[in-house]
Amino acid sequence: MTRKAKDYILIGVIIFLSICIAATGFVIFRNYKDLDKLNEKIKHSQTTIDKQTEENNTLKQELEKSKQELETARQEKAALESENAGLKKEITELKAKRAAASKYSNLPAAPQNPQPVGKICYLTFDDGPSDNTLRILEILAYYNVKATFFVTDYAQSKIEYVPQIHAAGHTIGLHTQSHNYAQIYSSEAAYFADLNAISAKVKELTGVDSKVIRFPGGGSNAVSKRYCPGIMSLLTRKVTEMGYTYFDWNVSSEDASAPVVSASRIISSVLNGAKNKNSICVLMHDAAGKTTTADALPSIIEGLRSQGYTFAPLTKECYGYHHKVNN
Repeated sequence: MTRKAKDYILIGVIIFLSICIAATGFVIFRNYKDLDKLNEKIKHSQTTIDKQTEENNTLKQELEKSKQELETARQEKAALESENAGLKKEITELKAKRAAASKYSNLPAAPQNPQPVGKICYLTFDDGPSDNTLRILEILAYYNVKATFFVTDYAQSKIEYVPQIHAAGHTIGLHTQSHNYAQIYSSEAAYFADLNAISAKVKELTGVDSKVIRFPGGGSNAVSKRYCPGIMSLLTRKVTEMGYTYFDWNVSSEDASAPVVSASRIISSVLNGAKNKNSICVLMHDAAGKTTTADALPSIIEGLRSQGYTFAPLTKECYGYHHKVNN
């Protein structure tokens, strides 16, 4: 083969290789462009996926929140249904109490013993015995005055002082054991259970079967209506039929009108309230916080004596000083 032929063959190979390289480059270029497009598609798809994932997470959070709100709503509904059932029960019970109490509304007032003759004073002390009792007894002994103590036996009471009250010649009256309005005025049975408890305690300590009583709040109290409409109309009659004499008052010391009432106000309340009356039953308190009542007692006794009053303890035969029954 001649040199010239070899050169032609070499040129042909070079041209062929150049064409192959060019074709390969074109293919590579075209594939690169396609790859760019594919990458763009992948990026777009990833963006779409990320957005969809974010939306899904938001929806999951909203779904969880909705579930919590639904559970809260269910709990609130259950609570309201329970409360509603409780209210319905209370309404039913109240209607039953009103129906049961309606037969008491037309009862005549409880009878009273005759009013005393002459200017006589009955000093009475509710809610004791207490830490003030011994001091009150000392003052009464000093002035040779007999009084009446309507006793209780709950947390702050000093029931152990009852024998000393009795030994000093004072009347032991019953004021219920608990002095708990919601308890004692919930029904006839509840009242007498409480009254019998303090009666038994007094008898145990003194041997006295007391028939002298005072209702917490007095016979005129209206708070009892919250617990049993008509209960006072019933009880004021019932205790009388059972041989008790209940006592309200016609002079108040106002020592229970505030946690602490000044001795001067207590004195003026009693002395002013006693003016122009033939006989008086004075309401005072022997609770633990009523130290000013004891402070006022000497001036009360002296002031009432100067108005012409003598003093005596209440007995079952005394006039009851009944208030108008308001329930």
